[in-house]
Amino acid sequence: MGNNQSDQASKYKYEDFKIIKSLKTGAFGRIYIVELKSTKELFIMKRLSYISEEEKKMADEEIKMLKLAQSKYTVHLIAGFHFDVDICILQEFCSGGNLRELIEKMKTWTVDDKLNKCSTIFFQVLMSLKHLHSLKIIHRDLKPENIFLDKDGNAKTGDFGLALKMQSQSHVYAAGTQYYQPPEAHEQN
Repeated sequence: MGNNQSDQASKYKYEDFKIIKSLKTGAFGRIYIVELKSTKELFIMKRLSYISEEEKKMADEEIKMLKLAQSKYTVHLIAGFHFDVDICILQEFCSGGNLRELIEKMKTWTVDDKLNKCSTIFFQVLMSLKHLHSLKIIHRDLKPENIFLDKDGNAKTGDFGLALKMQSQSHVYAAGTQYYQPPEAHEQN
C-alpha cells in the first residue's frame, strides 16, 4: 500500500475494533460501523475481499485516492491495513447519514428550510468536486448515496471505489450508476 500506508498499518489492526452494525454486503466486501475499543470512537470500515491481484490493485487505488483527496468536503481516510487476505479501509463515521436519507426527511420541511439546506449542500458538493478536479481526480459515481453528512450536517463526498486519477483526457470513460451519469457518458456506452 504505499509508504504512508505502512505507517498507518502499524497503528491499527482489525482486532482493535468492535463491529457495531453491518451496513452493506456485496461482491466487493462488507461495510461496517465499528468502534475503536480503546476510545469508543466510531468509524466506518470497508472490509474488501479480494481474490486476484487486479482486485487488490483496485483496493489499493481506492486508498490512494482517499489519501490524495483529503479535504473538509470529503470523507476522511483514517487508515488502510490488511486482515488475513482482506484489505480494511478505515474512514471517518458521518453520523448524519447520506443525502438520500436527508432527501426523504426533507419532504416534511418548509420550503425555506429546504432551500437553505439544499444551497449549503450544493455549495459543499461543488467545493468537493473543485478540490477533486484540481487534483485531476474524477469521482465517477456521484449520487445521493455517496454524499455523507457529518454530525453538524455538512456534506462530504465519499466512496471513491470508482474514482480515477486522470492522466489525460483519453483516460476518461463512463462508469458509475447509470441514472446519475451525465448525458455524454451515455454516448460512450
